[in-house]
Amino acid sequence: MCGRFENAVSKDELDAIFSQYIGKLHIDYDIEEELFRENIAPTDRIRIVTLEDGMLKLKIMKWGIKSTVYDPSRKSKGKDPYFDKDVFNSKIETVTKAKNWIDLYQSNRCIIPMTAFYEWPVIDGKKSMQRISLKNEKLFFAGGIIKHKDNKNETAASIITCEPNNFMKPVHNRMPLIFTKSNASDFLTLPHTAIASVFLPLKDELKMKMEPANILNKK
Repeated sequence: MCGRFENAVSKDELDAIFSQYIGKLHIDYDIEEELFRENIAPTDRIRIVTLEDGMLKLKIMKWGIKSTVYDPSRKSKGKDPYFDKDVFNSKIETVTKAKNWIDLYQSNRCIIPMTAFYEWPVIDGKKSMQRISLKNEKLFFAGGIIKHKDNKNETAASIITCEPNNFMKPVHNRMPLIFTKSNASDFLTLPHTAIASVFLPLKDELKMKMEPANILNKK
């Protein structure tokens, strides 16, 4: 997780939610076409919100930080265990401890607006694409990190994942680090020394729902 997600709110809806619950959102250019998407995949351009110079800014960047990773299993196949990969999901355990990632979570955090994300649990003996959302929140946010110059010299973002809550445990062993409109600003504004207090799975009392997805031919 997370391999696909949905972003189905308009620019006006997003702006209204921020104005009421989070703070004034600064949008520097017309990105309406980038806003409303039902099937967002790794390496697509996504919208993110970051805090810069005390302002909440909506930006567009690639989903997936091109990074050098190590896979010892490649040795047995005669391949270099070090190779470049688009890291579109970053584990909390990695971003808070690994030398190459810790600076990003300390100083380059972002939130990624979503209306749903997708998983492929096994149902009746076969994998089935399912749409997962919050019952009482049309829009929610995934915590993320930004790298301004990755291995392709691009500015890119990665979604932070954490252990699953009770709803997600039967579905997948990871889930996005989810925030609602009431606490999304904490992820951006808290100092890194206090940010661990929000590095938690979504509370079980915030109900989630899962339903069959019908987006395979949509982009």
